[in-house]
Amino acid sequence: MFKLTPMGDIFIAFFHSNSTNANLNYSVSLLNSKHKEQVMNHKLFSLIFIFVLFISACNLPAGTETPTSIESIATQAALTVTAAAQMPIVETPSLTPAVDITATSTDAQSNQQPNVTNTPVCNLASFVSDVTIPDNTNINVNAGFIKTWRLRNVGSCTWTSSYQIIFDSGDQMSGPASQQLINGTVLPGSTVDVSVNLTAPASAGTYKGNWKLRDQNGAVFALSTGPFWVQIKAVTQAQEEDTWPTFKNGDSGPEVRAIQLLLTAHGHNLNVDGVFGPITQSRVEDFQTDNNLTEDAIVGPETWQKLIIQVAQGKSGPEVRAVQNLLKIKFGYNIDVDGVFGPATANAVKNFQNSKGLTADGIVGPKTWFQLISD
Repeated sequence: MFKLTPMGDIFIAFFHSNSTNANLNYSVSLLNSKHKEQVMNHKLFSLIFIFVLFISACNLPAGTETPTSIESIATQAALTVTAAAQMPIVETPSLTPAVDITATSTDAQSNQQPNVTNTPVCNLASFVSDVTIPDNTNINVNAGFIKTWRLRNVGSCTWTSSYQIIFDSGDQMSGPASQQLINGTVLPGSTVDVSVNLTAPASAGTYKGNWKLRDQNGAVFALSTGPFWVQIKAVTQAQEEDTWPTFKNGDSGPEVRAIQLLLTAHGHNLNVDGVFGPITQSRVEDFQTDNNLTEDAIVGPETWQKLIIQVAQGKSGPEVRAVQNLLKIKFGYNIDVDGVFGPATANAVKNFQNSKGLTADGIVGPKTWFQLISD
């Protein structure tokens, strides 16, 4: 138990007075129920106010001067209520979901483009074209030919006279193990024609040789896909004769136009239109009869051997026009088709022969006619 202070005595007196007041008000409230409710609310408020004063009196620290008047008590109560109202409200921190730093960092990295540095390649080539001897060109067994590739320097280093072309693998075809690539230089982005002298093997068949390049330090390189190559079909004379293409009624093209021009040169005149129709068929049959050939109206190996005419510079006529027509229309040489074998036609024939591995003599004989017709 605790000892009542003067403040406690006042509280008892005030409480007794308030109880008496409450009894009177209660008697009155029996007459008016609405007024009763108001009185009860007043009573409840008074009890709460007194309770606050009581707590304040009991919790006064030792040595503090105790108020002795009603005004002091009211002041003390007011200060207590004000202090309570002015106490800072301590909010419970809300739990905010933690930010996934690692996930954010990962997302940022996934969106960041990698810093890739393209290191230029010093030595690298790309294939441009076969200047001579396209793949599967027919070459007579034991015949020599020149293979020429057109390559582009797609690396960052300049090719010099110290660079070499070297045999890599496959069929060497009597080619060199290595030889100087070129005299002078080939700058990055420039092209160069690279040639080697080869010989078709003694046996008929398909042959392929792979080649690469080598720099002055011995580093070997080639195309991005690997080596560049030459591939031929070595054939015998009999095989070459058998491979002449055949033309008959219903065919058309520059070869048919050449047939018509050659027939004209042999005295079998007809309209030259490049279409193997009934008139051309009839002229072929007449030509075969004149040359003791089978009259089948088909221009095959035997008929071709009798039909072709050797021409060279200084000649003129429909047979020359036939050669010019094939060179211009079929192989794209920029020459006039005028029936006159002049210097321009001679140069075109030599270039064509060189591209086919033939002796570049400018004379259109059986081998050159065969390449003009069959390729």
